[in-house]
Order: sequence, then structure tokens, then C-alpha cells
Amino acid sequence: MDLSASTSLLWGSLKLFYPDASEPIEYVATSGCAQWQQPGDEWVRGKGPIPSGFAYKIPTTPYWLETRGIEGYFFHVTPDPVSESGNTRSELGIHFDANAPGSAGCIVLKNLSGWERFCDRMEAIAKLGIKSIPLSVKYR
Repeated sequence: MDLSASTSLLWGSLKLFYPDASEPIEYVATSGCAQWQQPGDEWVRGKGPIPSGFAYKIPTTPYWLETRGIEGYFFHVTPDPVSESGNTRSELGIHFDANAPGSAGCIVLKNLSGWERFCDRMEAIAKLGIKSIPLSVKYR
């Protein structure tokens, strides 16, 4: 995703590198709220995108949350919290963009069909005995 000053919600991609696949599977995704997706907003709690530069991991098995905006499966990103220069972000994850477009810092997938395929693929990876996979967050 490109971080830039915009009044519109910015979209990028989440790429899942499936075991034994030569190319990643790509999903339309975003992180943060409209008007809070420019460089430096990564540390604005509840509005900015997930901070980059951390050795994140995603569990291959989600849990269910009734929280408004998630309302379904949630893949909790660790480490939790992350901090830099006195700033902290926490409770970040990957979920379907269930309510108002955008997120409070999580990575959200735009399309329900893509979200369902992502969950199916994560379940298949879990069945291989893999408990978590690395997540690299990069902005252009």
C-alpha cells in the first residue's frame, strides 16, 4: 500500500505465500482509516495503519470476535504490543472489513469472497501442522 495524504481510503494488497506455491495469492486489503494513512500515521492509535518494521507473526487458526467492525474471525497479530520512540500500538490483527470501510490499525480484507478464501487457505496451512506464519508489513 502507498502511504499518502488522501481524503479517500487507500487500498493495497495482502500477499499470502502458500507452501509450495511459486507465486503469492493476493488479496485487496487496507489498514487504517481514511485521512489517516500517510507516513507517520502508523503511530496514531485507533486510526493509523499497522506499523511496519516488526517481525510480526499471524496464527493460522483465528478466534471469533463479536467486536463491532470485526464481527467474525480474527487472526491476532503478534508481537502485541509494538512500541517505538514512546509510541505503542496493540490489539492488531487481520479480519474482514465488516462495518465502516477501513480499520483502527488492523489489516482488513475488502471482499467477502477473498476473505473466505483467505480463511480456507489459512485452515489448510494449519492442517499441515504450521501454527503461525511470518507477516512483513511494507509501505511504498
